[in-house]
Amino acid sequence: MMSKKSPQLRFEGFTDDWEQRKLGELSQKISVGIATSSSKYFSSQDHGVPFIKNQDIKENRINTKNLEYISKEFDNKNKNKRVKQGDIITARTGYPGLSAVVPKELEGAQTFTTLITRPISEMILSEYISIFINSPYGMKQISGMEAGGAQKNVNAGIVQNLLIPLPSLDEQKKISNFILKLDDTIALHQRKLDLLKEQKKGYLQKMFPKNGAKVPELRFAGFADDWEVRKLNEVSDIYDGTHQTPKYQDNGVMFLSVENIKTLTSNKFISREAFEDEFKIRPQRGDVLMTRIGDIGTANVVETDEDLAYYVSLALFKSEELNPYFLQASIYAPFVQDQIWKRTLHIAFPKKINKNEIGQVPINVPTLAEQTKIGSFFKQLDKTIALHQRKLDLLKEQKKGFLQKMFV
Repeated sequence: MMSKKSPQLRFEGFTDDWEQRKLGELSQKISVGIATSSSKYFSSQDHGVPFIKNQDIKENRINTKNLEYISKEFDNKNKNKRVKQGDIITARTGYPGLSAVVPKELEGAQTFTTLITRPISEMILSEYISIFINSPYGMKQISGMEAGGAQKNVNAGIVQNLLIPLPSLDEQKKISNFILKLDDTIALHQRKLDLLKEQKKGYLQKMFPKNGAKVPELRFAGFADDWEVRKLNEVSDIYDGTHQTPKYQDNGVMFLSVENIKTLTSNKFISREAFEDEFKIRPQRGDVLMTRIGDIGTANVVETDEDLAYYVSLALFKSEELNPYFLQASIYAPFVQDQIWKRTLHIAFPKKINKNEIGQVPINVPTLAEQTKIGSFFKQLDKTIALHQRKLDLLKEQKKGFLQKMFV
């Protein structure tokens, strides 16, 4: 025992000081899973034993969706390395230190080079230990002890020496149940968000004509005319921003670059004088901005009347023929993304597409009325996705706040 403390935030009815113990004092000797990735040892799910890899370890949970399996013969040769329910497994590489508890359904599974911690006392709750290791306090300890250069890794010695703040078993259970329920809520919102993104992907595939087709697979009622293939420079004027690295200041005209494309907001500003000098063609409400350097082909619609400055990494579309939300959705359509990719200069670092090449990208164009329908549909879908993303981000921030206050 090294010290006694209590956290800033705790459940009602608990007042005792917490002890601080090394994890090595609370567990058996920390072992390492099987160190092989040879394909000859792998098997099908029906004839194999679950094989948990570093990438299967999520925060406090094991992702069983993409588990691989090893043969029963190979498992039997390594039977002393099988995990038990309640074991804590810790990733050594990838996201070093990330930990999860082995559930009942994975009793007897094997792991690939992960660290295996088996608590030796009934007064130690594995879920609590895992939650602490994954908390900012646990990860801070790990990052201070990591071995290796650019490729950080965690070894048994690091885990054994982790200082664990230890309340009573009942308080461990309270904390664990609270955080795990919060994890479940976060996972539920993540699944909803992933589903919405998959639905959008499906709509983008079906609501725009595929290569060579004149009409899409799925369209709104009342529209039957063929779509016309046009080049982007035929239906839109295309500009790029300043090539000069600006001098930033605390206020003035907001300055946008690649990293700002999803929100079109930034904490960088340039002077009004520099804006007037550099930007004769300016983004206006209803224009579309698209990344053309780095993460190419991400687009957003300008929805403000405020002045905006932008870097050469963004391309600006001004069109009188296209609904802006239709243009944004069209850029994300598989056919257009493929055409952008083909015209991207991949040997450059970061990769980029020239403004003239953007202009040569073909786009499928229906009537303005159909454009407006499609644009409105994707605008609403994007708003729903953004709402779910904000809820998810808020839950993650709340969890981070709880973890900072519920441990010492």
